[in-house]
Amino acid sequence: MISSSCAVACLHCGTPSAGSFCCRGCETVYHLIRSEGLDRYYELGGAVGVPATAAEAPADHKWVALAAERLAAGGPVQRLSLDVQGIRCAACVWLIEQMFARRRDRGALDIVVNPALGTLSLTVAPEFPLGELVTDIERFGYRLGPARKPDAPTGSRDLLWRLGVCVALAMNAMIFGIATYAGLRAGPIYRMFRDLNFALAAAAVLVGGPVFFRSAWEALRRGLFHLDLPIALGILLAFASSTLSFVAHRGDATYFDTLTVFIALMLLGRFLQERVLEKNRRQLLAADGADELLVRRVDRDRVAIVRCAELREGDRLLLAPGDLCPVDAALDAEAATFSLDWITGESAPRAFARGDTIPAGAFNASAHAAAARAAGPFAASTLLPLLEKSTRRETELPRATAFWRRLARWYVIAVLALAAGAFGGWAFATGDAGRALAVTAAVLIVTCPCALGIATPLAYELAQAGLRRHGLYVRAGGFLDRAAAVRRVVFDKTGTLTTGSLRLADPTALAALDGDAREALYNLAARSSHPRAAAVRRALEDAGAHRFVDGLVVVEEPGRGVELTRGGRVYRLDAAGFSAAGAPPIPLETVEELRPDAADEARRLAAGRYEVWILSGDSPARVADQARALGIPAARALGGQTPSAKAAWLRANDRGDVLFIGDGINDSLAADQATCSGTPAIDRPFMPARSDFWFTSPGLRPVRLALDAARRLARVVRTNLAIAVTYNVGAVALAYAGLMSPLLCAVLMPASSLTVIGATVASLSRRSRLWRS
Repeated sequence: MISSSCAVACLHCGTPSAGSFCCRGCETVYHLIRSEGLDRYYELGGAVGVPATAAEAPADHKWVALAAERLAAGGPVQRLSLDVQGIRCAACVWLIEQMFARRRDRGALDIVVNPALGTLSLTVAPEFPLGELVTDIERFGYRLGPARKPDAPTGSRDLLWRLGVCVALAMNAMIFGIATYAGLRAGPIYRMFRDLNFALAAAAVLVGGPVFFRSAWEALRRGLFHLDLPIALGILLAFASSTLSFVAHRGDATYFDTLTVFIALMLLGRFLQERVLEKNRRQLLAADGADELLVRRVDRDRVAIVRCAELREGDRLLLAPGDLCPVDAALDAEAATFSLDWITGESAPRAFARGDTIPAGAFNASAHAAAARAAGPFAASTLLPLLEKSTRRETELPRATAFWRRLARWYVIAVLALAAGAFGGWAFATGDAGRALAVTAAVLIVTCPCALGIATPLAYELAQAGLRRHGLYVRAGGFLDRAAAVRRVVFDKTGTLTTGSLRLADPTALAALDGDAREALYNLAARSSHPRAAAVRRALEDAGAHRFVDGLVVVEEPGRGVELTRGGRVYRLDAAGFSAAGAPPIPLETVEELRPDAADEARRLAAGRYEVWILSGDSPARVADQARALGIPAARALGGQTPSAKAAWLRANDRGDVLFIGDGINDSLAADQATCSGTPAIDRPFMPARSDFWFTSPGLRPVRLALDAARRLARVVRTNLAIAVTYNVGAVALAYAGLMSPLLCAVLMPASSLTVIGATVASLSRRSRLWRS
């Protein structure tokens, strides 16, 4: 648990921490950067780096082997494109370039790092050691993969050129308008400025309007009222009414300059909205899905890397350490250990003997490769439904909840009613259609939702920027809208509430060992890939009781333990514990390592009137133990849940108020079913591609911050609405009274917008109390 009053900043990433580092990953990368002479990384990054996750299992690099084969078979100079995950600043770019430059004498010719797109473009010779470069870069916490990301962020790029054009048009329109406001009323220059303003406004509608026209039309086709509808309608009606006034009265009561500024501001708000989501999505590798999964298949006397979709029943597979078993398969080796946490949530790896069936989705946790024979084709694999990618969160628009739809509907009705009332009232009272039209134009201009169109997207951008600073990245446009209604937070256990690794339950048991026994134990644990052995190794390292000795012969029996003979004494580390020279074993019980602030954050969530639940595939006994450690009532801790059972529980209990946090592929169905979902898993892109957000911090604080930010954002939006309504009531009253002139409108609209923007920034900026909670 990390108290904010006593926390210090992690030396690597700056995250609040109880010690020098927030996690082992950051500690490893920090010392690696120092030892490699890459200290300038911190200078370029503003004294902080990218949060790093400690990898317990080897990365899957089968794609590297295929790329290396293509390099070797190609010409003397070749271009290779790769995707990279985790680039955040110039320091990241510099570090990757340094890793590449160290291989200048081995075929490294040129590299272009694009941090905006998260891509690398390499120019190399056939002998270039690609696998070595990938391994080196990933040591620092980044992830590399084959090029799968789209070539360019088409949404923000389209908005950017439209925004640039419309800003230029608005600036010129205001220059021409100022001359009129200053008293120019007749003559050729007046007529030229008047005509130019009409042309500039028409150009702004043609360039900027389609963004809102298309969005509003698509929403209407789906039976939705989106906030873009009143914006689009306001642009069309304001331009039409001003045009009629321009034609009938030669421009005496037109609002073309104000309209061009309005369109530019609306585009700015939309650009902010699109940019932050695209930036977050490009932080991660693209989800590979079922079609891109690779596997090693033994074909007669050679091993070929093929797509899993090509697998058939009876195919012989070679599963290297860290490899995924894509289908149910019979183990064709003496023994091996596989991790099932990704598919069942079991925290402890399971030992398999020859002939045992390895379930689809298990990872090889052994230190050696294991052969297996496919029990069926990939088309029948239980992984397929779990890997199907939902597009719900990809196509969802921000501000598309029922509240925003009702607001848009009533806003449009109110604007049309006010405009009709203004025209009818003035036409009846004066009999002057031209004057009635001028008043109607004024009503339509002043009721354009400028404050909402710019201040609300800014509020979303500020909220998401604050979450990014705390390691949480929002990728779904509607998440913050939905999160404001969350009242129940449901966590998976293994890898979510816990770190996914084990620790010794009682490290003091090591103190009873003499120096020779501790040294033997360390060398046994350091040479084993089993997670329990890793926990022993870390405990000895934390206690300073470790020395690695070269040349020792350690025999490992997969699933049964490791053994060392030294100085005539036999040392053994297995499930029973550690034994020396035939003495009874000393039990070395391990437990799952909780995230550093898990208990504190569970308490804070409960204090915030959220129901905290655990929904896990691990055994009910382990789930109950974790619930007790976190102070979660036993009735809210459910173990032994299959992927379909998790999804069924959410269907029965989610009434639009549940946030689900999970990390394994067994959580994908639940993530799709939940109102909101998030994940800490970034080592593989399956879960982030199905979730509303992901977070990179070692603790759970960003989850609570996201919920707090959503609630604060909802309050800010309500405040914005109150200010906008107050402004509109006063402005419409002036327009109805015939007192709204183009000059007064040009003053009132920016003033109201600046007021709302100021209130928004004060509530959600970096200095807001929200981020200090």
